Amino acid sequence: MDYLIFLGICIVATASPGPAVFLSIKNGAKYGCGSALVGVVGNVVAMLTLASVSAAGLGAIILAFPSLHTAIKIIGGLYLIYLGIKAWCSKSVSHAKSPEGLSIFTPKKSKLFSESYFVGISNPKAIAFYTALFPQFINSDEPILFQFALLAGTFASCSFLFLMLYVLLASKLRRHLEKEKILAWFNRITGGVFVGFGVALVSSNEA
Repeated sequence: MDYLIFLGICIVATASPGPAVFLSIKNGAKYGCGSALVGVVGNVVAMLTLASVSAAGLGAIILAFPSLHTAIKIIGGLYLIYLGIKAWCSKSVSHAKSPEGLSIFTPKKSKLFSESYFVGISNPKAIAFYTALFPQFINSDEPILFQFALLAGTFASCSFLFLMLYVLLASKLRRHLEKEKILAWFNRITGGVFVGFGVALVSSNEA
């Protein structure tokens, strides 16, 4: 029963719109499923990293020191603002076309991975999620390592599945983005969303 509750929380948390979701939507719409998949993997690796940090007890230390938690929050917020400004200022020009008429321009996959990883790893809510939620679903009378692997694997799997669903849906927009005016508006909307997330995170009064 406890696991089903945890699974429900994971589904709601990973399906809800947030920076990782909108980054996946942007990547899927602009670069297609293949390249966007790299970004999704970057986010999942970030989640597993945070889970490991939580298991090592470092997450509790971060939450115990408000100044450190605030610093992470500000860094994460500024990075989202940076991504938003970069998206807003992206040139809405046509790139080289594939035989099907779709753009074959894609950024380096390592860049997509690092962007998604940093968005995930700098999310203070994710740190709080792992630090505050995990202990509530771990039975000290049972093998800790197995329980930790199960919970972390469940959250990572949910994150991967929902982010890929958003990527697949967004990739359907790719043909329309070959039109310069539509691409310009897409860049502005996604850029505005990221700036909004960043400003909200930086100005948040949460500890």
